Amino acid sequence: MPRIILESKEGAHTIECSEGEALLDAILDAGHIYPHGCRAGSCGACRTLIIEGGDDIPAPGIIENITIEGLVKQGNIAIPPGAKLRLACRVNVTKDIKIKAFY
Repeated sequence: MPRIILESKEGAHTIECSEGEALLDAILDAGHIYPHGCRAGSCGACRTLIIEGGDDIPAPGIIENITIEGLVKQGNIAIPPGAKLRLACRVNVTKDIKIKAFY
């Protein structure tokens, strides 16, 4: 069973989820509040930094990629070296992953 380590302003939390479960669903099902909107990858509200793990996650689809490019062009997101910006609604967790929230 994969584990998600969620880092936020409230501290770090460990969440267990089912293999293949959407990252956003796992976070919400565990009782955490997490920004989200469309659940389709176009609003960008659930933007997430993948800090560790996630190497097995497929590359973003077209809609997610356009949304991420738009967020980066706005210039208000700093992506540390080695981290990946993704949308929690579009990432399915298959292995342990460490993420950082933007809230």
